[in-house]
Amino acid sequence: MGSLPITATEVIAESIDAIRAGGGRATPTKRLLLELLATHPGHQSVEELTVLVQKTSPEVASSTVYRILEEFERVGVVEHNHAGKGPATYHLRAGAHGHLVCQQCGDMTEAAPELFEQLVKGAKQSHGFVVDPHHFAVLGTCERCSN
Repeated sequence: MGSLPITATEVIAESIDAIRAGGGRATPTKRLLLELLATHPGHQSVEELTVLVQKTSPEVASSTVYRILEEFERVGVVEHNHAGKGPATYHLRAGAHGHLVCQQCGDMTEAAPELFEQLVKGAKQSHGFVVDPHHFAVLGTCERCSN
């Protein structure tokens, strides 16, 4: 098992390789979007990513950003997450993690994959069900709001 990429440059290079291996082309807009995802930590919606892309390339529409993100997801470069009531957000798969979202204040906490191991294992053993703990957030109440 290899180690995860540690720099934005490595993440972008590996992502471009995955896009090409999936039959895609590494266009300037795709490269820009990869760069933005690698250098802007956190989770951005299509709308937020479009604003960032349009700072460099104002002609790029949100529909283009969305289509590129769909391709990135198809080849395993990006994953999206549904965190409560807001729009889906996107981040590079290289940093995959689960999410805990407070239903009262909306705070999102990134959780280590180990936190979800028992859920994944139990669902598979008990129900033959394969859980993707990165796709949806676990909703609840954060420590601050529960006090």
